[in-house]
This record gives sequence, C-alpha cells and structure tokens, in this order.
Amino acid sequence: MATRTAPPRTPRRRTRTPQSPPPERRIRWLLIAAGIFLTICLGRAVQMQVVDGGFYSERATGQHRNEVVTPALRGAILDRDGYRLALTQEASTIGATPSLVTDPARLIAAVAEASGESPDTIMQRLNAEGVSHVDLAREVPKAQVKQLEAMNLKGLDFAPAQRRVYPSAIAAPMIGVTNVEGEGVAGLELQYDDVLRGTDGLEVRMADPVGNAIKVIRNQQMQPGRTISTGIDRQVQSEAEAVVSETRVQYRAKAVTAIVIQPATGEILAMATAPLPKDGTFREATADQLRLRGITDQYEPGSTFKAVTLGAGLSTGRISPNTRVEVGSEWQLYDGILRDSHPDPGIKTAAEALRMSSNIGVAKLAYEHLSSPGNRDSVLSQWIDRFGFGMPTGIDLPGEVSGTVPSYGQWSGTSPLNIPIGHGIATTPIQIAQLYATIANDGVQIQPHVVTRIDGQGPVQAPRKRIMPAAAARTLANMLEGVVSDQGTGSAAAIPGYSVAGKTGTTKKLNNDGTYSDARYLSWFVGFAPVKNPKVLTLIMVDEPHGGQYYGGEVAGPAFAKLTARALTSLGAQMDQPGAASAG
Repeated sequence: MATRTAPPRTPRRRTRTPQSPPPERRIRWLLIAAGIFLTICLGRAVQMQVVDGGFYSERATGQHRNEVVTPALRGAILDRDGYRLALTQEASTIGATPSLVTDPARLIAAVAEASGESPDTIMQRLNAEGVSHVDLAREVPKAQVKQLEAMNLKGLDFAPAQRRVYPSAIAAPMIGVTNVEGEGVAGLELQYDDVLRGTDGLEVRMADPVGNAIKVIRNQQMQPGRTISTGIDRQVQSEAEAVVSETRVQYRAKAVTAIVIQPATGEILAMATAPLPKDGTFREATADQLRLRGITDQYEPGSTFKAVTLGAGLSTGRISPNTRVEVGSEWQLYDGILRDSHPDPGIKTAAEALRMSSNIGVAKLAYEHLSSPGNRDSVLSQWIDRFGFGMPTGIDLPGEVSGTVPSYGQWSGTSPLNIPIGHGIATTPIQIAQLYATIANDGVQIQPHVVTRIDGQGPVQAPRKRIMPAAAARTLANMLEGVVSDQGTGSAAAIPGYSVAGKTGTTKKLNNDGTYSDARYLSWFVGFAPVKNPKVLTLIMVDEPHGGQYYGGEVAGPAFAKLTARALTSLGAQMDQPGAASAG
C-alpha cells in the first residue's frame, strides 16, 4: 500500500491589528484642533473689528449714507458807497461721462461756447484716458448752463457751483482774486478769506440699499460769508488807474504807483500801479502786474524823507523855520562829498532849504542840531524809528515789506551826508504816504487801512498814536506849502482853488555794483490839500522815467495835481484859495 506524503505546510504570517489611541488622547487632539480654528477665527474677527474696523465701518456706512454739501456763499466786497466790487453768483460745473456721450463733436462745440474754453481744451479733457467721469468746465454762468441743459446732450451733467465776479474791473491788485476752489489767493480776497468764506452746509442722510432716504442724521446749515466794506472810492480809483497808465506811457517808465489816503481816517481811497492787468482782474495778469508796488517794493525815498529830518527838529525845538544854515557849493565829510542839484550858495533858513530841497542845507541842519555826540542814538535816528520806518505800517493787504533802515550803530562817518536826505535807506511808498498823512493829521499817525467795516462787527477802529506835537506838525505843513509855491521845487503840483503842501523827490537808482546810476531815476511827489483842513493825501512815484525829464516836481508833480483834484471833487472838498468858488 502506497504511503501518502502530506504537502509541506506554509508558515502562517501573523498580522498585528493596529491599536487605536486611547480615547483621552483623541479628545485632546480634537480640542487642540478646535482651539487652533477658534484662534484663527477670533484673530480674524479682531482684525476686522478692531484693526480694520474703521475701514469696514466706513465702507458699510457709505453704502447707506448720502452727504449733500451746500457751498457757502462768499461775502461781497463793497466800495465806500456800497457798490459791489466783488460778488458771488450761482454757476455750475459741467461734467461728462465719456462712455455715455453719443455726439462728441456737438457736445465739445456746445460746452466750449458756453464756458469760453477752447474746443481743443474741452476735447482733451473729454478724451482723457482712464477716467469714467471728467469735469469739462467750471464756474459756468447760470444762463449758459440753461442753454446747455435744453440741448439734452447725452453724457453731460451739471453740478451746482459758484462764480466770483468783479463787476467794475477796478482796483484788481487790491481786491485780489479767488482760485477755482473759491479760496482767496491775493489782495483782500486773501487777507479776509476767513471772513468772506463762510461755512458750507452739510446734510447727512441714511438711505436704504436702493438709495431711498430713511432719515437725516446731521443737518448743518450753510452760513454765508460776511460782507466787507472798504474806503475805496470808485471815481478816485478809476482816475488813479488812468493817471498811472498815462504817466507810464508819457515817460516810458518801468512802473508808476499812486496812493490816495484820507488823512483824518487813514482810509485808502485808491491805490494803483502800472502796468495794469489787461482785463482789469488778476485772472489774466502777468507776474509783474500782480504786485501792489506801493506796499511790496522798497526804494530810496530821496528828498521826500527830508520831512522826517525837519519834523524831528521842529518837534524837539532844536530847529525852527528860521534856523539858519550855511549852504556852500558842496559839503565834504570824511571821504564823502554832498552837492545840490540846483546850487544856490549862501545862508538859508530851514524853511528856504526845504522849499528849494537843498541837500546840503537839510543835511547840515541835522548834523548841527540833531546829533548827540557820545550817545548811543542820534536824535534823528530816534525820530526815524518814531515815525515807523523800518517797520511795516500794518496795512490790511498781504505782502507788505518793512523797508530797510540801518540802526545808529551801523552808521558810517558819511551817513550824516545821506540819511537825513533819504539816501542809504529803503522805504515803501505806503510808509512815505503814512509820514505825510501824519503831518496832515496834526501829528497823529493812523494805520492805513482798506476795510472800514465787517458785517456783524461794526466799523473798523484803526490804531492811532501821536507822533509829533500838533504845533510842530502845523508848522511843518506850512513849510511844505512853500514847496508848491512859485519859488519851490513843486510848483507843478499846484491845484487851482486849493492850498497844497507837499514835497518833491528825485533819486538815482543803485546799480548792481552798489554805485548810483546816472541814467535811472525815481521821481516822487507826495502832498495833501487843503493845507489847513486836509481831505486828501496823494503820493505819486515814477520808476525810471525816460525822455530827458526825471525831477520829481516836473514828472510826478502834474500827475499828483490831476489825481488830487479829482479826489477833492469826489469828496466834495471846499476850495480855500482867496476868490475861489465852492466845489460843486
């Protein structure tokens, strides 16, 4: 019997079943994962609510909030009679959505005609790349806007705006101008911007997602700007602008400046400078036309400054009209030599020296009577400061400079030859005008000012202080009246029917190397009338006249007479010369 052999047995491989972690470990992992998730969520929530909360709040609120701004009406600027020199009118900003425009050629032509802008400018704005909306023109008058609206041009829109208007087109540098944002950038518009501007109205409304108003959460009423009144006389200002323009043309001058002041109040009646802006406003003015040279430019005042020297002597009692001084053909002091433009050697009184504008006579009077050897300051130096030179007058116009006056410690050995007669110092025309207004006002200095009243505040009270004794001021006025006599240097400044007191000035301008030019001059005349009861003070300064005439009396004197006569008539000043009829 056959024997059966069993097949060999394959060894069985034992498989280990993985063991699950203990329950407590699983729970711990789940808690860790949950903690990490919650931490991430909490961090994100903190970022959104705290770090970026303002951003998301504004974004969410903006979707349901509308703000309506009502621009404040800018206050008007009035002349002394209440005529509006500057006012605000309703206007519009014309905008466009380029993607909605269906007839660009017609739209461009229509907007250009309404706004006065060139078609090319409007086309460039309309075709600007990367904009969904564009402003095509600003400050477009209401009448023109109505015509555009009636055309129903697709893609156009209109936003309310304001337009500053200057109806009389006078006194442009004084009045100034606003920019496209309605902010004052020059003249009174800048000086009184916070008064004129007012406060915009603001209404904040909550709205539903489709824009329907739900409630008003803020309603700030628009507060219009306040109106300011000035002392500007339109008739006098117009005459001043005509005179400076005519004088500049006649003498082919670089510039001409005129200032007219009412001495008893310090009010500016007129201030003009040529060259003038071509369109009567600053909008198209050149840089050279933007300056109010009467307050922004400084010059050597020359012989107009002699009133300071004589005023100091009369006020201190050191000089009288009859004080005698020897005038030679020249006066040498150290290495300096002083001469007169019209030599007349001999013994002169102080009144005669002033009347003939003797440089030697006035300088020697100061040297002999107003010097204080050994003292820190000379009498004259003290009175230069007392009259306010080297400091701004404080006139309410932007850009005034202070002038340049050396302190007594800076005087050289030859300064007595120069400073008493207005050389070696620099002043502004308004400072010289203030000096003579002080003399006309019996020695009381009043700060010159343009604005006389601000609505809600009452009349402007200009600072005033006594500089000279009244008797000394009256004596000096009488001496200045002699300047305008037939024997004086200012005879061309005489006005029929009125007594006039004033002073001529002729100054050589400095070259770049510090020497005096023999071809470039400043010609001055400043004075007031009538002498006993001054109503008007006028200053004329001609910068670099040409044509062979340059003396202040012959160049600036006639312009003074013409402008002052017009101002006296405008103010109704009575004539005071014997046999003269009353001014009508």
